[in-house]
Amino acid sequence: MKVLRFALILFLFSLKTFAQNTAKPWAYWWWQGSAVNKADLRANLQKYADAGFGGLHIIPIYGVKGEEQNFIHFLSPKWLEMLEYTVKEAENLHLGIDMTLGTGWPFGGIDIKPEHAAKTFELVYEADQLPILKPKITKQQVKRAAPGAEGLVLDHFDKANVEHYLSKFDSVFAKNNIAIRAFYNDSYEVYGADWTENFFEKFKSKRGYELGDHLNIFENKTTFTEEEKQIYSDYQLTISELLLEEFTQPYAAFAKKYGKLSRNESHGSPGNVLDLYAANSIPETEFFGSKPFDIPLYRQDPEYSEKQFGKPNKMVLKLASSPANVFGKKLVSSETATWLGNHFKVSLSQVKPIIDESFLGGVNHIFYHGANYTPVNAPWPGWMFYASTNFNFNSHFWNELPLLNKYIENCQNLLQNSKTDNEVLVYFPIQDLWHQPKKGVYMMDVHNIEKNGIFTDKYRKLLNDLETAGYTFDFVSDLQISQMAELKLNKGNYKMLVIPEIEYMPLSTLKAIKKLNSVGFSSIFEKTLPKKTTGFLDLKENQPAFEKELASLKSMVASSVVLKMKTKNLKRETIQEKGLDFIRKNHDEGLLYFVANQHQIFEKGDLNFENNFKYTYTYNPKSEKWLEIPIKKSGRIKKINLELKSGESIFLYFTNSKKENLSTYEIQNYRHSEDLSKDWKLVFNEGRPKIPNPQKFTNLQSWTLADSLAGFFNGYGEYSKTFNLPENAVDKPAQIQLGDVRETAEVWINDTKIGTAWSLPYNLEIPEAILKTNNEIKIKVRNLSANEIKYLDMNKVNWKKFYDINIVDIQYKPFNASNWKPVDSGLLGPIFLKY
Repeated sequence: MKVLRFALILFLFSLKTFAQNTAKPWAYWWWQGSAVNKADLRANLQKYADAGFGGLHIIPIYGVKGEEQNFIHFLSPKWLEMLEYTVKEAENLHLGIDMTLGTGWPFGGIDIKPEHAAKTFELVYEADQLPILKPKITKQQVKRAAPGAEGLVLDHFDKANVEHYLSKFDSVFAKNNIAIRAFYNDSYEVYGADWTENFFEKFKSKRGYELGDHLNIFENKTTFTEEEKQIYSDYQLTISELLLEEFTQPYAAFAKKYGKLSRNESHGSPGNVLDLYAANSIPETEFFGSKPFDIPLYRQDPEYSEKQFGKPNKMVLKLASSPANVFGKKLVSSETATWLGNHFKVSLSQVKPIIDESFLGGVNHIFYHGANYTPVNAPWPGWMFYASTNFNFNSHFWNELPLLNKYIENCQNLLQNSKTDNEVLVYFPIQDLWHQPKKGVYMMDVHNIEKNGIFTDKYRKLLNDLETAGYTFDFVSDLQISQMAELKLNKGNYKMLVIPEIEYMPLSTLKAIKKLNSVGFSSIFEKTLPKKTTGFLDLKENQPAFEKELASLKSMVASSVVLKMKTKNLKRETIQEKGLDFIRKNHDEGLLYFVANQHQIFEKGDLNFENNFKYTYTYNPKSEKWLEIPIKKSGRIKKINLELKSGESIFLYFTNSKKENLSTYEIQNYRHSEDLSKDWKLVFNEGRPKIPNPQKFTNLQSWTLADSLAGFFNGYGEYSKTFNLPENAVDKPAQIQLGDVRETAEVWINDTKIGTAWSLPYNLEIPEAILKTNNEIKIKVRNLSANEIKYLDMNKVNWKKFYDINIVDIQYKPFNASNWKPVDSGLLGPIFLKY
C-alpha cells in the first residue's frame, strides 16, 4: 500500500505544533492582585490542559477585595518565584506561557516619571505673537494596573524612554531567562498622546524643516490651505514613524534578545498599523463585540450597543493577517470573544461563528478573552474579570468547551501549516486621512471601524466588491510597496495591486508601483489616478514630477475594478457568489480551502473550482473525518456537490497525492421525518442553587416557566421519552435535528451516545444499527448561568468584590442582574428525526 505522504506530513506537523501547542486555543489569564499560590496555580493549569488548551497568557491586574494580604507586587522576588513555578508546571503539562511586558495596559507604571510619560501639548498665545507650543504630560495612568505597578503611561515616541521602561525586565531576564514563549503588548490606547519632548528635532531630521514655524496647523479651524494639509500629514507621518522605530521595533528586538516571540496589538495606535503589525513575530488583532450573523437561531446580545462599539468587521482582522501574509509570518493571533455578550450569557453556539470569521480573516492562533485565575475552592462564580467572555472552569460551558477547543485545534493545525494564496494587494489609503488636519492624531481604532476615517463608504464598497467577486486580497502599505520594488520584500504569489479612489499618494510609492509594473506586476486604479503627492518640503518640485509619472498610467484606470480584474489571469472563486465565505491557502502538495456558511443563501448544491489537481477531499474539523469527494471535470473546472448548512464549516483539499482507504463523501437525502417534539419528561440532576422539581412537557418550552426553582437553576436537565419507528427506519443512518437548544445537548439513543450538539445547527448524525422499532432517547441539556447570577444579585450575595472597575455590564454600567428576566433554558424545539 502506498505510504500517504499527506498523512505523514500532517503527522509531522502535529508533532511540530505540539511542542508549543499553538494549534490549540490559548487564553488571556488575568492574575488579580497577583494573589496566586502554587497549589491553585497547579490546579488551574491542570484544568486548562485537560480541557484542551495550548497555553495561557499572564496579565497581572487589579486585585480582589479581602485578599490584600495575598497581593504580590509585580516583579518582586515572590512574584518572579510564582512566574518561574508557573512556567515549569505548564511545561510539564505541555502548556505554553506568554506574558504581558507589564501589567494591565498600556505600558507604564511606578517607575515612569513625568519625563518618561506620555505627552501632549497646548498652544499658548501671547498678545499678537505667533503661538508657542507647550508640552505637558497626559497624566494617563496604566489601566487595570496590578499592585506595585500603578503609575503613568509610557511615552511611546521616544526610544530612550522605552529603553528605560524595558530596563526593569532586562534586570530580570538577564539573570534568569525564564522560559516564557512570547512577550505581549496590548492595543495602544494611549489617549491624547501626540507629542514627545524632542519632537521638533526629530521632525526636522525626518522632514527637513522646522515644524515650530507652522503651529497654526493645530489651531481649531474648519478650513486649511493645501500647504497646511501637507504639513499636518508630515506631522502625522512622523508620529507613525516614531511609533514604529522608537517603540515597536525596540520592543520586538528586546523580545528577540531573550529568545522570545513578540506579540503586538498594533490597533488603536496613531500609525500605519500595517507596518506596526509587521514589525513583530506575531501580529495580534482582536474580535471585539457582538455581530448579528445571518444564521438561523443565532442570537446577538440585545444589550450590545453597535452605536457605542460598532459592528465587528472581518477587515479589522485582515489588518493583522495582511502583513503576516506579506512577510511570510506563520502565526496571526487574535484576542477573541471580547464582549461577545453580557456576563453569564454567552453560549458556545455564539462563539463558533466568530471563530470561523476569525479564520476567514486570516487568524490562525486563537486567544480566548479570557480566563481569570481563581482559587479552585472560591465560591462560584469565583474571581471575575470585568469584561466578558469567561472561559475559565467556572463558566457554564466548561464541560463542553473541549469540543470547541478540539474544533479549533483541528482547524489551526491545517491553517498554521499552510501559506496564503492571495494574489491581490489593496493599497491602504492612509494618506487621505492624514491630510485632514486637527489637534492631535488619528488613532486606528478597530473597536468601531465603520466610524474610522480610513474605512470610508467608498473604500468599504471596493473591498466588498472584491470579496463578493471571489478575489482574495491583503492590504499593503506605502512602505511595503517600496520594499517590494527594492527587492527587500518578496512579492510571493501576489500579481496585482488595486489602488482605491484616492487624492494623495507619496511620490516614492508611485515610483515603486511603476517599477513593479515594469517587472510584470499589474496595477488598477479605481476610477481615477491620485491627484497630489505628499510632503511639504519639496512639494513644488515633487508635484510636477508626480504628475509626470502619472501620465503613463492612464490606461490602468478602471471605472469598475472587478470588471477589469476579470480580464486578468487571476484566481476567482465563484463559491462566494453562492453565499459561502472562504480562505484559500497553499498546503504542501495541494490547495486548501476553509469554507464557512455564515449566511442563509446556500444549503447544498454544485460548487465550481478551477485547478489541475487530481483528487479532492473534504475534512470536517468537528467530526475529524476525511472523505474523498467525487468530482465532475470540464477542463480545469471541477464541480463538486456539497451540503453545508448555515452555521457549518468544512475544509476542501485539492492534491495530486492519493489518500487511501477513505470513504466517499455523499449527501444524505433523508426522505422521511418523525416529529419528536411532544411528550417529554425532564429531571434535574446536577446544578445550583437548588435542584428543581421534575417536569413533563406536552409541548416543549423553556424549563424556566415551570416553577421558581427552575427559573434560577444553573446546571443540567435530562429529557427522556420513547418513540416508535416503522420498519424501514430500523438500523438505518439518520439525523436528529434538535431545533432551538439552550445551550448544549448530549444525545443518547438506546443507551448509545450519539454526540453532543454545541453549535448551530443543532443536528447530529445517527449511525447505522442504532435505531430500532421501539426507541428510548435521553438528552442532557446544559443552560446558561445567567439565572443563578440573578438569584445571587436578588439575594445580595457579595460576589462583586473587585477593585478598579469591579464588574460592569456590556454597556459599561455597574453590573446588576437582579432585574433580569429568566433566560430561556432547555429544549425549545422543534425536534425532528430524519431518515
